[in-house]
Amino acid sequence: MNPNARLAVLAVVVLTGSVACESTITGNEGNFQFSYPADDRVLDFNKPIAIGAKLDLQVRDAGDRTPITLTGATTGDESVLVVDSFEGDMLTISAVGDGNTTVDVKGTTQAGLEQTDSVNMLARTPEVHILRHTCDYDSNSAAYLAGQQVYVPFEFTMADTQPVIGYGYYPVTPSDPNVLSLDATFQGSQYMRFDTLTTGSITLDSDITDTRLTMEVVEAGAIDGVQDPIAFVGEDIDVGDVNPFYVRPKVGTNVVCQAITGLQVASDTPDICDVRPATNLSGAQTDTGNEPGWFEVEGVAEGTCTYTVTFTAGAAGAGVSAQFSYPIQP
Repeated sequence: MNPNARLAVLAVVVLTGSVACESTITGNEGNFQFSYPADDRVLDFNKPIAIGAKLDLQVRDAGDRTPITLTGATTGDESVLVVDSFEGDMLTISAVGDGNTTVDVKGTTQAGLEQTDSVNMLARTPEVHILRHTCDYDSNSAAYLAGQQVYVPFEFTMADTQPVIGYGYYPVTPSDPNVLSLDATFQGSQYMRFDTLTTGSITLDSDITDTRLTMEVVEAGAIDGVQDPIAFVGEDIDVGDVNPFYVRPKVGTNVVCQAITGLQVASDTPDICDVRPATNLSGAQTDTGNEPGWFEVEGVAEGTCTYTVTFTAGAAGAGVSAQFSYPIQP
């Protein structure tokens, strides 16, 4: 295994909160099917909604799964859940208090039938609040560049690890709001979005548990190192293969997350490999895909591919470079 690159698996964790899987259940009367986007315990529909959070539900015909047109939506107990709005086959509910109640809907199927149905749903205050950095899963400390928009992953669970879901509920407090400002308009169920306003060392503290992230907001000129590139390689890079890599800058011992800053890559062994900025990676809405610093390595001939990565704004504008290598197989 190449010591200068880590094999990684691209985790499809979408920053906008939009995910490919759905939790789905047929309603109590068997007429409609209720669903919402899910990334945890997809087969468990009745995960509690965090009090203070919202959830969007889609309603379909239970028979042919075609969308219905909602004509009414209420809840059985508005001290637990309330309906914010409904239109077409979508409704938005908010969790306002601890409990278990029904979401009751009326709608017209595409066949013109007027029907009703309901689904039981829970609301709970989360007991566990997980915060982490996109660029360093093993540490609660990371750096960010000033003047940028950044994303912080989060997760809620109950004490028994049951996921608690919903979007729009972000119970965190930056130790210095002059350095970091929450974007409360962002509707993420897996990420919070912040603006980094100026430089400084701060903490991001959960309002409901003792969870804390340490964040160092710096200027690009403070970059003084290069993290080992991460290679998305299934087995080997063979001659003719093109494989994506990405790389992040460092400030001291901290990796710089989501750093939008000048990057140059160049092959030092052009007879063995071609190394160039990546041009075909449009999947930019994941932990890894959202990170700038993507480049690609193409195998030209068998041997050791040596290449140099430079963050041009580092070292107060003088640039910070590091050399790495990767084997090219026949």
